[in-house]
Amino acid sequence: MDLVFAQLPLLLFTAIAPMASGAFAGLSNAFLTTDFSPEALRRIDRWTLLPIVILTVGVVLALVFFNSPQAGLFVLQGVDSGAFTFAVVMAAVFAIAAVVYWIVAMAGVMSYGVRKGAAAIMSVLAVAYAVSIGIVYMTSDVATWASGIVPLGFAGFCLASGVPLGALVIAAAGAMRETRGTSFATFSLVTALIGTVVAIFAVTVQLMNAQAMVSAFFAGADILPGAWVYLAIALIGFVVALGCLRGAFSDVRSAAPLGRTAGAAAAMPVYGATDLYDRDRAAERSTVAWLVGSNAAVLVALIVSRVLFYALQV
Repeated sequence: MDLVFAQLPLLLFTAIAPMASGAFAGLSNAFLTTDFSPEALRRIDRWTLLPIVILTVGVVLALVFFNSPQAGLFVLQGVDSGAFTFAVVMAAVFAIAAVVYWIVAMAGVMSYGVRKGAAAIMSVLAVAYAVSIGIVYMTSDVATWASGIVPLGFAGFCLASGVPLGALVIAAAGAMRETRGTSFATFSLVTALIGTVVAIFAVTVQLMNAQAMVSAFFAGADILPGAWVYLAIALIGFVVALGCLRGAFSDVRSAAPLGRTAGAAAAMPVYGATDLYDRDRAAERSTVAWLVGSNAAVLVALIVSRVLFYALQV
């Protein structure tokens, strides 16, 4: 576990960078399935700064590590310079693309068709960026990391954590009501489910492979005491995150559609219209609460998964 604490800033970076970049996959689901009003788009664009800030925090953590004496561990782990350079380039490309996208969107000069295309491109770049981080570890001299399952796991992390964060951006902007009657919830749940399954598979297989390596030399020995507890916490976190995401979309679906609310309000006394408005606002607050829980759970799962990953160095 000493290696975990020695590389803690880098560990945290590899946990939150896929989450922040993956948020654009969640936003892409929203823009491809829903035609938001101009007012909602302005609010969404302001809240899109959230994943960019989280990504910036991750980059700062990485820089802190690489400017510390502990950075020498990266050399000792035999990381391939080509793979590392590729990851740095992907990080720069994604960061620049994200900032440019946000600036253009905030300027209000992006048509909806261009927005859909840009969001789709950003989601592809997000997954590619996450995979590039995994490739760095896959090409190292650490035997338990040298597997294609590592970049696959990072792709899973990106989708499993990014979709809830993207949905939170939509909900915090008060735009979730406009997704009613669209396939946004279905697309998001399916994408997050795929990411969750891949992430759980990758974390489990890595632990089993590492345990098999140790058992081959030391019969009956555990590679890390309590490793299965870490795995269980990570798996529970991923499942809880997915459950909270489903709960958030259930609240959206159960609330009265926007058009129906407006029509009913016109035919009701003032107190009736007020009651519908209050119920709508309560549903929005509940959706945000569900999504905050989803993001908190998946962040715990990511951090625990990365702790387990760094502890399994053979």
